[in-house]
Amino acid sequence: MDFSQIPLKPMQLPDAVGIWPPAPGWWLLLLLLVVLTVMAVLWWRRCKADPRRRCLAALEVVLARYQQHQNPQILLTDCNALLKQSAMTLYSRHEVAGLSGQAWFEFLQQTGPRCDHGQLRNLVEGPYRRDAVISADALIAACRQWIKSAKREIADV
Repeated sequence: MDFSQIPLKPMQLPDAVGIWPPAPGWWLLLLLLVVLTVMAVLWWRRCKADPRRRCLAALEVVLARYQQHQNPQILLTDCNALLKQSAMTLYSRHEVAGLSGQAWFEFLQQTGPRCDHGQLRNLVEGPYRRDAVISADALIAACRQWIKSAKREIADV
């Protein structure tokens, strides 16, 4: 049989694959990107919204600094300054900024009822006593507990 005698049409190629609609894999990738973007935005807003997280991170820096110098006076001063900054962030600046001594201690007691008040009293009295004997771990734990338990109020700006 002679194949050259058969009337065949020329070979037709299929149309080129278009961009639209995308394949199902691209739809899944787009969905994954949207979900990851939403999760990242929610995570970022959560971290930005609660200043306690930054205060707790700063407390870890204070602890690391204490572990280097082992000076209880500096630890007391650093913890007191950190709690004052935290209180001004969480509460009204006008309410907190002028507090010192007994008034500062009473404020810490009222706003952190579950804290070790003996350690908080060390914050107020300790920097002025040369022979202050403190437990660094207990002081850091009391500061951490105060930061976690202090109620967040809208600060007056």
